[in-house]
Amino acid sequence: MRTQVRDEDTADRPRDCSDVMASGRTQDGVYSVFPTHDPVGFMVYCDMTTDGGGWTVIQRREDGSVNFFRGWAAYRDGFGKTTEEHWLGLQRIYSLTSICSLRADFSVGRDSVNPEEDGYPLTVDQYSGTAGDSLLKHSGMQFTTKDRDLDQSENNCAVYYQGAWWYRNCHTSNLNGQYLSGRHASYADGVEWSSWTGWQYSLRFTEMKIRPKTKPANLDSPESD
Repeated sequence: MRTQVRDEDTADRPRDCSDVMASGRTQDGVYSVFPTHDPVGFMVYCDMTTDGGGWTVIQRREDGSVNFFRGWAAYRDGFGKTTEEHWLGLQRIYSLTSICSLRADFSVGRDSVNPEEDGYPLTVDQYSGTAGDSLLKHSGMQFTTKDRDLDQSENNCAVYYQGAWWYRNCHTSNLNGQYLSGRHASYADGVEWSSWTGWQYSLRFTEMKIRPKTKPANLDSPESD
């Protein structure tokens, strides 16, 4: 028999959606989470269905109802409705991905003392999937918005490609670009994932979500992920 030690308050103060699921709540929906670096907590949407569940959603694009061409403060603090199109917020993403036991294919501000001052730099550890890796090029980059240019281009990539992202010079993915709903005549300014659909196809649905590499499990339940 395997015994797992868990914090006493994990069920009442889950750090992320994997903790929510471990406490026995298995329905997709909005829950409160309390990451180590944000003990006050905030609301997130939990995907309890995909690939074993326990996913904390940090971004969703689905119908173009929310304007994603916004400035630094909006991307830092988050915007949109948690149950619909939204961006959770860089500070909250930092709080979630800086938990020492959390494994996402990326982390934000992992080694930063002051992540906002450092530009919430992106670290990409690895990729798995069938759409191709369009994120690795952005590893090490700071987040750029239309009013805060931290990329390596002579132009502001956020302005040029109508989005906000960890641009380098400029991008291979642009998931916060314009919602252009499929093929478009303009170049690379939609919701792009170039390794999958190229530079002139704007994805109709995207969800960015994270969970620990080994999801917290109830006593004696098998390890997974």
